[in-house]
Amino acid sequence: MNKRIGIITYHRADNFGAMLQCYALQEILRIIGYDAMVIDYRQPFTELIYSPWRLDIVKRGLVAPRLLGGYLFKVLPTLYKRHKLYDRFRKKHLRCTKPVKMAQDMPQDINVYLIGSDQMWSLHPTNDIIEPVYFGDFPKPMGSSIQGYAISSNIQSLHTIGTDYLKEATKRFKRLSFREAVIRDEVEHMTGRHGDVVLDPSLLLNFDEWDKLTTGPIIKKPYLLTYFLSNDTDNPEFRELVRDFGKRNELKVVDMFEIAYSPIDFLNAIKYASVVFAASFHATAFCILFRKTFYAFQSSDGRDIRYINLLNELNIGDRLITTCDINTLRIRKVDYSKTEADLHNLRQNSFNYLKSL
Repeated sequence: MNKRIGIITYHRADNFGAMLQCYALQEILRIIGYDAMVIDYRQPFTELIYSPWRLDIVKRGLVAPRLLGGYLFKVLPTLYKRHKLYDRFRKKHLRCTKPVKMAQDMPQDINVYLIGSDQMWSLHPTNDIIEPVYFGDFPKPMGSSIQGYAISSNIQSLHTIGTDYLKEATKRFKRLSFREAVIRDEVEHMTGRHGDVVLDPSLLLNFDEWDKLTTGPIIKKPYLLTYFLSNDTDNPEFRELVRDFGKRNELKVVDMFEIAYSPIDFLNAIKYASVVFAASFHATAFCILFRKTFYAFQSSDGRDIRYINLLNELNIGDRLITTCDINTLRIRKVDYSKTEADLHNLRQNSFNYLKSL
């Protein structure tokens, strides 16, 4: 099997989930037997927001000295450190093409252009502008195909993009698959085009594949790791309750963003935690992959639906709690006795999809 697969995704985002799902998709394709690589498309807005050198902030800071000082002495050093570590990960672990800055420069030695995973059809990562490349609008050689894997979005973005554009876009795809059933169903309702539902790539690699990337503990004492991405959990009142929980259980409370500056740090932080509190899909997914004791928190903004579905599919829905439960919460280990078998079954459909690219 010598098909050359070019992945188009948010590999340039300095974001734990975006980077690790890209790495996982590349690796699982190579394990299957494809000649897989990441097309190094430099999406303009992604390049702007993840660059440590923010000239837009400096310009605003010329009339706001406090803003400029905060950026130069606090924000810039942190962003620079993160960006350097992410670039190191990209260079070491991703097999990228030469940089592509315009759709017409898309490499033409590709058999399958595989768009996904991640929020490829959401508008917020591109500053509410439709990115044609992510909808397959670029030149390709005769005989090649454009396919989607685990594309994600949100209902609002799909409606803003509109039925007419989506209908034209889906015609370019030989096959489509989505990360969430609700997005698959909405695209089908708007365009008449059916797609599959598949797993996020991070879940396709097993423990051994992920463990080989880890390097050791960041924190040397028992700790409770928090990774909060919802308003329900990322607020001072709830964080005070979390600190109280840590004291009751003799655990140091550590925020992911205070210790993890790279994808490797993210994996280390989860692997060596005593307990993890998560309001994030990828934090939940990697807790499962590393067989950790964890709790996932419900949120009122709808961002929890992905990990709620995952927990229910793996029959560990008891790990889902509300912020109110923390006052009476007692640490209980997760019963992983059947999880591996359930995850194996979920993987098969995704493997079959990728094997038939």
